Amino acid sequence: MTFDAAERAIAAGRPMRLYRFTRGTMAWCYNSSDRDVMHQAQRYSTVAGGIVDDGIRQTGQSRPDGLVITAPADLAVAQLYRLAPPSSPVALTVFARHYGIDDFVVIWSGSVRAVKWPQIDRCAIECAPMSASMETTGLRLAWGRTCPHALYSAACGVSSSAWRVEAIVQSMDGASVSNGAFAGYPAGYFTGGYVEWSIGGGEYDRRGIERHAGSTLTLLGGSAGIALNASLRVYPGCAQTVAACKGFSNLANYGGIPHLPGKSPFDGANPF
Repeated sequence: MTFDAAERAIAAGRPMRLYRFTRGTMAWCYNSSDRDVMHQAQRYSTVAGGIVDDGIRQTGQSRPDGLVITAPADLAVAQLYRLAPPSSPVALTVFARHYGIDDFVVIWSGSVRAVKWPQIDRCAIECAPMSASMETTGLRLAWGRTCPHALYSAACGVSSSAWRVEAIVQSMDGASVSNGAFAGYPAGYFTGGYVEWSIGGGEYDRRGIERHAGSTLTLLGGSAGIALNASLRVYPGCAQTVAACKGFSNLANYGGIPHLPGKSPFDGANPF
């Protein structure tokens, strides 16, 4: 029997939904039935306490077309958002199937926007459709004295691996991590950079560096998720100035206009 035939049947259908959350090579797979299900060689686990969504909508607008999945508070994928959210997006694909029938359809695709815990034993996973990313207004390149390029991006051209510093977390206090080797660099050297650490499956989580002073790096979002004695990859930041660009030996790719006149050409006066 096909999926369409099961959908149209009066009593033969046994509908269920399969939820596949992915981040890089990592995956969390659940289904709405009372037993585990194999789908495309992947096991979709049943969820004690149940997992449901608030329905599929197709209005053509990203916000109304969003999906909210309700599940037990301790759902593994929801725990990624307990403190600081993941540095990479978690994608979601929802399949519709009937138990015992291999035929299926993809009924929703998007990514996790946020996770809330409205009750002590339940979580609400708020997801945005794929179309939401297409509606986002892109950043326009503006004229300015400082460089507009993100450090280590293709436009910047600096290789992150060439400036990476390997370190072990010797101490931490919830907001920062420390290692004596950091004191060997000038104050602020890592400010504006980031740290990353392995979370398994070849994936790394990242956290921005708010401040570097001595042997301590204060992290944006705190040190949640980082373990004591964990191995870190630490990358220096950039002040987006000519001097900072020279420090990376990358002045040829500097994107700012350091000699931009300080007088506006639109104030009605002759700036020259």
